[in-house]
Amino acid sequence: MLTYITENKDKILLAKNGLDPLGITFQTIELDLIEIQSESIEEIARHKAIQAFEIIKEPLFVTDHGWSIPSLHGFPGPYMKYINRWFDPQDFLSLMSRHKDKTIINNDTLCYIDKHHVQIFTTQHKGRFISQVQGEGFSANRVVTMTNDGKSVAEHVQAGNNPFGDNGYWKQFGKWYKSVQH
Repeated sequence: MLTYITENKDKILLAKNGLDPLGITFQTIELDLIEIQSESIEEIARHKAIQAFEIIKEPLFVTDHGWSIPSLHGFPGPYMKYINRWFDPQDFLSLMSRHKDKTIINNDTLCYIDKHHVQIFTTQHKGRFISQVQGEGFSANRVVTMTNDGKSVAEHVQAGNNPFGDNGYWKQFGKWYKSVQH
């Protein structure tokens, strides 16, 4: 059985939305993994996947992401998990208020591991900060839109939609995963 290492309900919903149409099912478990400090999201995901595999010794995948704000020189990068704990949505809006460029880039990474493979899949989505807090959930998700409709990431997730549109790594991973299964 394929296992997704996460407790994040939003990530689980996005995985179901991405993998169900491909006929790929998975279970989820939570593991207390050490998250290394690195500016490379791929390196962080790979490290977590290897740790998890050493524990459960079954095919699994982890996902990780980072947000890059060009007007803030790439901040916060892979440290978004921590920034979401420290900043409330208004903190993000205040931080961005003096910048004309409201662009934010979501960098997503999926790392799959089994006895024979360690495979990384990545995708990138460009969005922008919106002017007011919308929806419930993680701080940044409430003040960022990745779509032309202006709805926040949080609003899309709450509605059961993928706020990143055609999330490329689910298709990449699904195609590859089916090709290596017997």
